[in-house]
Amino acid sequence: MKLPKPFSIVVALALLACATVLGLYETGHLPYRVYVVHTCSMTPTIPPESAVVVREGQYEVGQVISFTVHGEVVSHRLMAIHPDGTITTKGDGNRTADPWRVPTSKIIGGVVAAPRHLGYLLTYVKTPLGAASILVALICVWQIWGLSAALVPEGGDEGSRPRRTRRRPRAARRAPAGGVVSPVWVRGRFWI
Repeated sequence: MKLPKPFSIVVALALLACATVLGLYETGHLPYRVYVVHTCSMTPTIPPESAVVVREGQYEVGQVISFTVHGEVVSHRLMAIHPDGTITTKGDGNRTADPWRVPTSKIIGGVVAAPRHLGYLLTYVKTPLGAASILVALICVWQIWGLSAALVPEGGDEGSRPRRTRRRPRAARRAPAGGVVSPVWVRGRFWI
């Protein structure tokens, strides 16, 4: 299947844009971080296995923030900032505030998006088996695409019929006994 040229250009540009964003994210040049939510403490706002996109350094009271406590990244709602430089947080699914007081220096940033179920995919891709299975699937799609393109006749699409070539009549294909080829008039044409 031969793709139209504009479609191929759009696909190439989309892949280039994705690679650029991924490269900027991995090198730390983007002000965003992505984390996976593993617990029900933010249910129903952010269910487990969702991903949270965090903008570093920007947060306000009442916003869901991500911060580190005891070496773990936690995403809870910021309830208050105290004059001593600590914060009070609470998970939306919890009845009481969190038992710890975290200094503001431990805040990563405010959550700007929380796509549901994206955490499943991120967790899967980070495993060696997940990355390998996605790579194998992409190679299979590439091979099938190439095979289907090879089956389409050149110069046409799937709906066109192959052109018929006109064969020379048998009398015109035979050489005379003397070995000299002379033109033969058959069906309104000269054949050599």
